[in-house]
Amino acid sequence: MKILRATAFTIKKLPRQHRIALFSTCAVVAALTLWQPTSPLPQTASGQRTSIDIPLGALDVLSNQRHQEVSVAPTEPQPLTEENSEPLGAVFDQEDPEFLAPKDELEQQLAQVTDVAHTHKVEPGETLGAVFEQYGLPQADMYRLIAVNRSIQNLRVGQQLEWSVDEDGRVKELTIQRSAKLADSFTLTAKGYQFKQLEENGELKPVVLTGRISGSFYQSARAAGLNPSQIQTLVQALQWRFDFGREARKGDRFAVTVEREFIDGKAVSQGDVKALYYLSGRREVFIMRHDDGEFYDEEGRSLNRALRRYPLAKRYRISSSFNPQRLHPITGRTSPHHGTDFATPIGTPVLAAGDGVVVKASKHSLAGNFVVIKHGREYTTRYLHLHRLLVKVGDKVTMGQRIALSGNTGRSTGPHLHYELLKKNRAVNAMKVPLPQAAPVPNPMRGRFVQNAQNERQKLLAVMPG
Repeated sequence: MKILRATAFTIKKLPRQHRIALFSTCAVVAALTLWQPTSPLPQTASGQRTSIDIPLGALDVLSNQRHQEVSVAPTEPQPLTEENSEPLGAVFDQEDPEFLAPKDELEQQLAQVTDVAHTHKVEPGETLGAVFEQYGLPQADMYRLIAVNRSIQNLRVGQQLEWSVDEDGRVKELTIQRSAKLADSFTLTAKGYQFKQLEENGELKPVVLTGRISGSFYQSARAAGLNPSQIQTLVQALQWRFDFGREARKGDRFAVTVEREFIDGKAVSQGDVKALYYLSGRREVFIMRHDDGEFYDEEGRSLNRALRRYPLAKRYRISSSFNPQRLHPITGRTSPHHGTDFATPIGTPVLAAGDGVVVKASKHSLAGNFVVIKHGREYTTRYLHLHRLLVKVGDKVTMGQRIALSGNTGRSTGPHLHYELLKKNRAVNAMKVPLPQAAPVPNPMRGRFVQNAQNERQKLLAVMPG
């Protein structure tokens, strides 16, 4: 006891810096003494091992730094965190053919000749930053756009944003439709973004284009005068009702109304698609755009099929959020996380987010057992690190159907479900991005819409090719 008192007195006499150094050294020695790197992970009451996620790609760094870093085996289950729930080195290439839904001839034709246009309608309370976050657009691009014209931040409910991205994921063009006549346009050039305000000074007039299927729908529609963007609009609008890539047949007839802008009798725009009447044998397909920009059938019913936000029967804690700008905690480099991770125990039922077709059901060194489902032509969902697959390629699934059991396969160091939502082959934030809903035209406006739709249908039927 006298020795301890004497030691304590001696330490108290040391300068403060020396005392701190001495205590730090003692703590490191004690930790190294307790450190058991080969000890098994602790188990929960259910017998499952607790996971400690180490970022992939950091393993070599950690092994080289063991003489500097200290790790203590936990004595109780450790919660997954934003930094370690998903291995940070396992960045899944969004263009990896193993994960992509295969493209048919129509999709390949559209991809070759037109930039994919992404659209978003401003919701209450949304800011420009919120829109960029939902769709995984570079924050750096947003600040560059603001620097060019600060008015880009002034978004109003109902305004439509449309943009395209380049091969590097940068915003290539962005347009904000401020009103029926005015739009703000930003274009990426070699010198940076350029701003231009667009104004429609002409008169909008309907123009009807007609055609007959002689080869593919795409080629026949082009021959009738439709541009790739208009074809894409029709393909997307009817993705759940009529598949132009698989169901269009030689001899089918169609008529399309587009609204073009005219100045002094001359068309100055290609125009937006307003309505389509398509006749395939005895099958009739009619759609018309409403004031909200969405297409409906003749009775005002939605053409969409809804998607659920959560691919699970109940809410599980989100252990790692969607974050395309996520930084690797060791390297400091961007290590994107294109999905949402749910801390699910092994064996948790995984549900299809919507009606669709299974296009991938396989195993990958990083993703483990995984499933990819194509929902129409606009949306795709991915489910990774699964324990067991309950579906196979070609299966048609419905919303809420069990497709797999969650697991811990592939490059994963803890049980969880990695879930991705892709819109037009680009990852978006499944927890925040607006999802399609199968709602009809609102009751107060449905009567007028139905009457206008019936009149439009008769006009198109009258000019259909014989």
